[in-house]
Amino acid sequence: MTEIRRNMFFGQIDRENGFEERGDGNLGISVKILSNDLDTVAKRGRRTRLLRMAPGSETPEAHAHDYWEEIYILEGEMTVLDGTDGEKQVATGAYAAREPDVMHGPVRSETGCLMIDFCWYPDKELD
Repeated sequence: MTEIRRNMFFGQIDRENGFEERGDGNLGISVKILSNDLDTVAKRGRRTRLLRMAPGSETPEAHAHDYWEEIYILEGEMTVLDGTDGEKQVATGAYAAREPDVMHGPVRSETGCLMIDFCWYPDKELD
């Protein structure tokens, strides 16, 4: 797990190299962690990453997370089924924000896409 970076000043991010398979069995979907202290057991923290879908890749089923998720498509296209208005194609510049426990997917990309993904648990109020 990459630690969250605080006060990181502007620098170039290699958008081609340094990606790793997600490890969840969805071949063709890889990630590059930019910062991460997301703890799904303690239900706290944040994660920022790049996600790349290779041409022809897809996720097999709908799913939900117990944390917030925002996604912005940097390059390419994907077809999504998000539970609100059926299947639709989205492309560069498209944005989605999902509250915890909102079902979404599956998704597929015929030509491939690159996205930035922000995930977080809301800060808990101190007692």
